[in-house]
Amino acid sequence: MQLVYYRKQVPNFGDDLNAVLWKGLAPALFDEDPETGFVGIGTIIGMPCGALRRLHVFSSGIGNDRPEAWRGKQVEYWCVRGPVSARVLGLPAERALTDGAILTPLVAGFPQAATGTGGTLVVPHFQTLDHPGWPEVAKLTGYELLDPRGTPQEVIARIAGARLVLTESLHGAILADVYGIPWIAFATSKNFGITKWVDWTLSLGRDFALAMVPPPDPGPVLAFGRAPAPFGQTMRFDAEAALARFDERVTPEPATLASRLKGLAKRSPLLRPFLGFSPARTAEALERLTRTEPALSAEPRRLALRARMLERLEALAKSAQPARVA
Repeated sequence: MQLVYYRKQVPNFGDDLNAVLWKGLAPALFDEDPETGFVGIGTIIGMPCGALRRLHVFSSGIGNDRPEAWRGKQVEYWCVRGPVSARVLGLPAERALTDGAILTPLVAGFPQAATGTGGTLVVPHFQTLDHPGWPEVAKLTGYELLDPRGTPQEVIARIAGARLVLTESLHGAILADVYGIPWIAFATSKNFGITKWVDWTLSLGRDFALAMVPPPDPGPVLAFGRAPAPFGQTMRFDAEAALARFDERVTPEPATLASRLKGLAKRSPLLRPFLGFSPARTAEALERLTRTEPALSAEPRRLALRARMLERLEALAKSAQPARVA
């Protein structure tokens, strides 16, 4: 079967982890079969899969596309990212495990455990880093800035060496949690997938808290809209909120006068100096964030989920053997 994950011109370590993780754990699964796909880590349930007729879904999540987009394909859900995905898909509760990145420490080339007591790591969303000001924020705070557009090996090694992770990147939080490192989620704009975050945190038996942090440059706000709440606030989201956000995400927004004016504003450099964003403001917000309670799942739960996921992967591999021999 072919490995299916979200690929784009700009790399992102959480997506790119697929190519290393699954071929490291179950290399015999993969060949050039043009009709069968292994759908791995990512918010990719319902994404376009070309001519593939059969899909084996393993730890993927809903959030960006309607599952109905796969109508006409033979889809088997071995496990999904969390209970929100299972609910949308009408799957039994036991199919909701967690994100497949929980298996990362089992693969050669990645730390087997946290590697030290480093400092505070800041991981913006990869699209947030298209806008300036983050190196200045790092200098002002003394925190380490981590670009999620690095290779999975480089990014995960740095996460595994941190003391605390402040992250706008979902897989920044997931890998911190995998290695037992406390983390805090923040958003700088509306470009934040609440559905996928809640899906994952509920898989660990935790609710989801999100802090709103102003970006050092207005670019993310002008490009994507404001964060879900005023800057400086922290909001909690449950499964119902995640489902509502999913419905909003997959429902096209009609073009209005307001949206057209917003598009013009994005392209106007004249507005930027008057919006009140600066590296100093972001640095102050992140420093306040480090004084709040971080999140971290219980180790026994992580180990149990890892064991269950390995069992599901072994079951998938065994089911594929007769077809490969034939």
